[in-house]
Parts: sequence; structure tokens; C-alpha cells
Amino acid sequence: MIEIDAAHTPYEVTDLDAGCLLAVISEDRVRVLKATRRQLRLAHQWCVLNPVVDGGSSASWCDDAAFASLDLDDFLGGEGTPAVAAFAAEEFAAASGLSRYAALSLLADALDLHHRLPLLWAQVELLEVPGWNARRVAELTRKLSRQAAAWFDQTLADGERYGWPTIERTLAMAVAKFHPELVRDKNGPLTKADWDVRLEHRYGPDGTASGTSTLDVVGDSLDLARFHDLVCDEAEKLKRAGDADTLGQRKAKALGSIAEQQGTLDYEAAGDTSGAASEPATQRGRKGRGVRLFVHTTLADLFSTDDLTLADTDRLGPILIEQLTDWLQRHGSIASINPVIDLNRTGSVDRHDPPQWMVELVKERDQHCVFPHCTRSSADADLDHINPYQETGPPGQTNPENLAPLCRRHHLAKTFAGWRYVRNRDGTYTWTNKHGHTWLVTALGTIQLD
Repeated sequence: MIEIDAAHTPYEVTDLDAGCLLAVISEDRVRVLKATRRQLRLAHQWCVLNPVVDGGSSASWCDDAAFASLDLDDFLGGEGTPAVAAFAAEEFAAASGLSRYAALSLLADALDLHHRLPLLWAQVELLEVPGWNARRVAELTRKLSRQAAAWFDQTLADGERYGWPTIERTLAMAVAKFHPELVRDKNGPLTKADWDVRLEHRYGPDGTASGTSTLDVVGDSLDLARFHDLVCDEAEKLKRAGDADTLGQRKAKALGSIAEQQGTLDYEAAGDTSGAASEPATQRGRKGRGVRLFVHTTLADLFSTDDLTLADTDRLGPILIEQLTDWLQRHGSIASINPVIDLNRTGSVDRHDPPQWMVELVKERDQHCVFPHCTRSSADADLDHINPYQETGPPGQTNPENLAPLCRRHHLAKTFAGWRYVRNRDGTYTWTNKHGHTWLVTALGTIQLD
């Protein structure tokens, strides 16, 4: 491993003795501090170059905040920071190789440090405080008022101590002094402000889905008590039917049974009580019920005796065949076998919306949003016309070669923020922003070309 030291002299890492290695480690620490500082400087300058002008929309944490009337913050940073133009984060993310959320976080932290925590930022400039520590402080103080943030910043500077215990203690004092309504016993009662439902899929270190997920619910006590009774009743039915699993396991499986029963009701809501429709009940009744999961496997793998055989899914990533077999045994009534999609199929239609076969082909061909560095699954993506569809244009505009999956935010960026792209003959995509910078998006990742 050949490295370059501060004097621009090359050296082999394996040739260093202990004393030299420690010297290089100390030198590298300073280099990392400078790199983080530089990253925050560049992020702030990007905000300066992209203000909101002429009543335009501002960047927001929500994907659709610029185009929907939603109760969200108008600014990335805390109170007192300037607004940043919509879609500025997309260009910054592409150039930085970051996800949109990571880019928004970096821009917001830079704004807070420059406009709300200038004394702390001065310590970052002097390399006295690591940039990553300062970013964490910016995140923790974002919901404070500008007055509270200023007091916090001044109190830290007066004490001339920036260790994490001091930061946490000063932050608690700022909250108690300026936002007593936020001070609450961590062990105290939950309120309506805590209501939420969160689903988290668990993955192994190799990225394989375990088939086990976590559902956390905080809500109205009566509603949850009634639902828990329903779950317990369903678990008891499973026991009477011969299920030998533990009570906890049966309660977990009861959720699936209840969802399947709801699917039957959805058939009735759709006016079809035969149960013989080719489409799952959850797709025909009330919108948004159920999860439609595509699993790609072969019959040979499906009947394999190898416990480590994998199948690919469009939403959960790779799963074990053992888990798939269990799902089929429990939910086989709503499963269907579809033929292999021919990715070489051609054809076109003279309308804007593609037929179902074309939707499935494009989403199978490109399994994630094709915007630079975006990894969102194409399962829920929009299908974008690469060359915009024209109502009075030539026939055949809607065809697989002119369609690509884009998540909603990047679809809007392409439509409104000056991005353009082409699909190359080898199936890759070349994107260009309004400044002329280009990226090549492949199935394996994104490469900046300039």
C-alpha cells in the first residue's frame, strides 16, 4: 500500500515502524478534520448559490413538499436559516455521491452552524472541534428557537469546553430555559404526539432478508387494546386448529391471518365474492391494503433441500427459500405463478400509460430508480418517458426503450429542475444536469464522467 505524506513523499505502509506509524496516524487525524471542515464549507457555499428567488419553492425534507400542501418546515435548517431552492439537494447529492437524505442533512447542518451556531463553527474552522461533532450538535439543536440556539452557542463558548458531556448538559439547560414544554420525564406517560406505526425489515450482514420484521405501534389505548384482543382471539383459534407454536409466535402469525381475512372483505368491497379473481384481493379492494410482493425463483430452487438457497424479491431483497416456503404454506391462497418476463420483448402503444406487461418488464429490467446514486426500489417508482410524451406527437412514444423507473422525487427533478438523460444501447443511463455535468448510471452503481 503506497501512501503520500504531508510533504508529498510516497511511502509503503508496511515499511513503517511503530514510531513512524504513530506519526502518520496523527498527521492523518488532521487531514480528516480538514476534510470534514471543507465538506461543510462547500455545502454552505452551495446553499449560498441556490437561494429561493421570485417566490419559488424551497427545498424540504419531504419528497413532495414543493408540490403539495403539507404541514412541513419550509427550511432545511432551524429557525433563522435562509431557505434553499427546491431541487438544489438533488444536484448536490449527485455530485457528492450521497443519497438525497444524506445531502439534505449535510446542507442543513452547514446552514445551522453558519447562521445559528457561529461560535461553534469558529471552533470547527480552527480544527478545535471535529466537524462530525459539530454536525451532531446542529442536528440536536435544530428544533430550538433561534434565541435558544444563540444562548446554547454562547454558553459553550464562554465555558471553552466542547466535550460531549458538556454539550449534552448545556443542551438540556437550553431546552429547560427556553422550551420547558419539551421537558418531559422519559419514563412518563406517552401522549398523542408519540403516536406512530413503524415497520422495520431486518437484514443480515450479507444483506439477506431474514423474513422477520419489527412493527412498533404507539396509539390510542382503547384502539390498541381492542386490536390486541383481536390478535389474542386469532392466536387462540390457531391453537385450537392444531398450531403448536408458542403464544407469542401465534400472536405474530395472527396478524397475517387478520390481514388475509381483511383481503376477503376487500373482494366484497370490490363487488366480487367469488374469490376466483386473478388479482389478489388486496389489489382490487380498498387502495393501499396489503403488500404485493414479487418473488423471483425457479422450481428447482423452490424444492431445493439446501437451507441457504435464496430467492430475490422486489421489496425485501434476497430471502431464504425456507422462508418463502413458509409464506406459501400460510398464504398460498393469494399467491399466483406468473411466467418469466421476456426482457427482450418489444412493442409500443399510442397512449401515455403503458400496459401492465410493459410496466413489469421495465421494473424487472431496472430494479431501482435510475437517477444517479439513487437506490430506491422500482417497485413503487413512477415510469418516466425519457423523451417527454407529447399528446400530438408521433405514434409509439410509449415503449420499453423510452421508459425508465424514477422515484417520485427524482421524477419531479427531471421534469422541473433541468435534468435530462438518455438510455444507452447497453442498458446504462447517461444523465446531465443544467450545469453540463454528466453521470453514468449502471446496474452496479453510478460513475461521474466529468
